[in-house]
Amino acid sequence: MSKTINIGLVPFSCVKLAEADFKDRAAVYVVLCMKDNNEWTVLDAGQSCEVNASADAHPRNAMWKTHCPAGNIWIGTYPMPTAGYSKADRFAMERKLRRQYKPPCGKR
Repeated sequence: MSKTINIGLVPFSCVKLAEADFKDRAAVYVVLCMKDNNEWTVLDAGQSCEVNASADAHPRNAMWKTHCPAGNIWIGTYPMPTAGYSKADRFAMERKLRRQYKPPCGKR
């Protein structure tokens, strides 16, 4: 089951990490710790020219689990296709999200 969550005024398409099955595409992603009351915390943010199904095998996966002990981890993507956006555009959005939410995982 997916849901749209506005993060930094941007609509991210979010799914449970275990259900993530993304097609290779350029996008900005956020990793969220979901709480029982539907509140969330941004654990990580990044960009990729190819967000894909390897989200569950991400190098910071163990760190995400440390910061979300209940294990209800979701990942959201906001497509930024190379036809309309550059890598610099994706990095700029990632920086904006990191400044706003100060996620505990990953550094840029």
